[in-house]
Amino acid sequence: MSNEQHGYLKFGGMNVKITGFLIMNGNGDQIPADAHGNNVAFTCSKCSHPVLASALENQRGSDFDHPVDCKGCGRGYWLDVRPSAEKLYIHVWRPNA
Repeated sequence: MSNEQHGYLKFGGMNVKITGFLIMNGNGDQIPADAHGNNVAFTCSKCSHPVLASALENQRGSDFDHPVDCKGCGRGYWLDVRPSAEKLYIHVWRPNA
């Protein structure tokens, strides 16, 4: 199922810089994370292992179709970038992993 079918936007081909964006989990709660350029580092909500995702198209974590896996427990995450609002939501892809 694509991002569009889930109601999320995909910024295909855009070079989205996320430095300074408000970073939140899928529930809209602000989380500690470090965004620089097109990348964001955060800790896994299950095992606290560090996770690195990219906002570049087709890269790990860039969208619903390209999740990034936590190397500690396998939980998947994907980014929902909202450039006009300067917000970034980090959604859990496989909550039971």
